[in-house]
Amino acid sequence: MAQVYMDVKKELSRKGFVFIPKWNVNQTINELAGNLGSIVKISDYLNHSMISDAQLISPKDKDNALKNQYSGEFGLDAFPLHTDLAHWSQPPNYLMLRCIKGDERVATKILPLDIIKDMLEQHGIRRSVVKSRGRNGCLFPLLFNVNGECFIRWDSYFLEPINENARVIRKLMLTREVWELAIDVYLVNFGDTLILNNHAILHGRSNIPSNFTERKIERIYFN
Repeated sequence: MAQVYMDVKKELSRKGFVFIPKWNVNQTINELAGNLGSIVKISDYLNHSMISDAQLISPKDKDNALKNQYSGEFGLDAFPLHTDLAHWSQPPNYLMLRCIKGDERVATKILPLDIIKDMLEQHGIRRSVVKSRGRNGCLFPLLFNVNGECFIRWDSYFLEPINENARVIRKLMLTREVWELAIDVYLVNFGDTLILNNHAILHGRSNIPSNFTERKIERIYFN
């Protein structure tokens, strides 16, 4: 069993994401993530005290979602490519998504930042400054460092451009050209598991068919 987790870590290190169909269906998402790293306790962070380590996420239309959630802005439409918790000073390193009830018509979109790194450099990402949404938003560069290694944060909804470079990056990231570079991964069967390096892979979601809102995905973060 330990070798399996070592193999997963190697694959994450090599390409930034791992998809494992029907993975260890008798184990909880907390157990799986805990065997790969240190689970991020969301409840320890300011204004997140009521949020559990693992969350069950399902599609909602705009009228049934909070405005500080993606569903409150996009409803059943596609979710744009983003870094989870990009408005944190250092977003969690890894993200695990695990299928409880899937749909073969709905794709999780993933985009390795290596694919668009040169494009972002040419559009001035090194000089781009954003702030988190809200009256007391914090300023962030789009580039951040972890142990001397440079990574990119991105979120067109929770991060607001402050300078022209950031506005140019935002316009680029919302283009069809960038969206179509993403890889489609389908979480269909119970236990289908997608693990992402949240510092190296952007992710999003295709639109939800209006007659199917029962998709249920578990999510947890770890470092």
